[in-house]
Amino acid sequence: MLANNQTTNVTMPHRIVSAERSLSLTWANGQTSEFHYLWLRDNCPQLRHASTNHRVVETSEIPPSVRPLTADLNANGALEIKWEHDGHVSTFTPEWLAANDYSKGARHTRPPRQTWKASSASELPHANYSDLVEDTSVRISFLDDFLRFGLGFLHSVPNDPGTVLKVATFLGELRTTSWGTVFDVISQENANSVAYTNLPLVVHTDEGYRDPAPTVQLQHFLRADSSGGSSTLTDGFAVAEHLRATEPKMFRALTTTILKFHFADATAEHEAHAPVISLGPDGEITAIRYSNHSALPFLIPADEMDSFYQAYQAFGRLRESDEFQLRIALGAGDLYIVDNHRIMHGRTGFQSNGARHLQSCYIERDELVSRLAILRRSAR
Repeated sequence: MLANNQTTNVTMPHRIVSAERSLSLTWANGQTSEFHYLWLRDNCPQLRHASTNHRVVETSEIPPSVRPLTADLNANGALEIKWEHDGHVSTFTPEWLAANDYSKGARHTRPPRQTWKASSASELPHANYSDLVEDTSVRISFLDDFLRFGLGFLHSVPNDPGTVLKVATFLGELRTTSWGTVFDVISQENANSVAYTNLPLVVHTDEGYRDPAPTVQLQHFLRADSSGGSSTLTDGFAVAEHLRATEPKMFRALTTTILKFHFADATAEHEAHAPVISLGPDGEITAIRYSNHSALPFLIPADEMDSFYQAYQAFGRLRESDEFQLRIALGAGDLYIVDNHRIMHGRTGFQSNGARHLQSCYIERDELVSRLAILRRSAR
């Protein structure tokens, strides 16, 4: 996606001034844009594959000193460049140049997202499952909101074992792990995870010991007859942004200290190395990995231990606080879907004599995003 997209009502360029490494293009409204020769040749529309729009010339093979033999504006206002080193002609429309005018601030932007706290839970997306399946506009709206908030709820989902797999494959592609394609969350003896007991489960991101961790998780409630067992959900991005604003040293410690997460049982062993908060090159939060039960002892310099524990415990307290945590009672036929790189989930404890049965599975976010893009394309 491009910021500052100017593909409509573009004024026509009317003058070109060439320099050593770039050219300046003056538009009819008097504004001037700069385009580097190497960038123009690298993005030549005539050197893109017709159906995929992918480059067919490797960027590394373009001469760094590439420059035009001629640069002119044709009758339609398009920029035409004949290249000095090989005579190839590139043509750039005014609309394309305006939409990709990096000298005027055009940038690739990520889809919008919105952090939330318990007080803003009413904004989170809810949909009836049959409406999601039958109405494309409902599906587009629900998935848009899911990607914005990292969480969504479906209701009146058929209350049959295995339905979670139908929902999952409707929205994306299954990710199989050592738990299988679908796993039943029920209380059992000799459990290999606290999830399979009736104990409270503090909010966490799932599978912190996997690299990469699954990106999207679905939880379908088949039975919820027990007293207690409310679902608890916290936006990890909201907690992280709060720390960035109020405790920048703590925030930095959680972004720069690499922890080791580990899981082993009779049939599997996994480990991953990552910080609690992962950042992109621009400082944007890209992932939360808070899986306290699977974190191994912190092995960091002694003079950093106290300050790291302060940050780690602060994050842990905030994630369970009334300010950030949503507590919601879900029943049979309800299903929630979470971005597992952002939303921490858990539950309150419940009575061991009550029946409680969830089925869960994972899909990957990239396929969900792809299917949403196709839906948007078909709805135009």
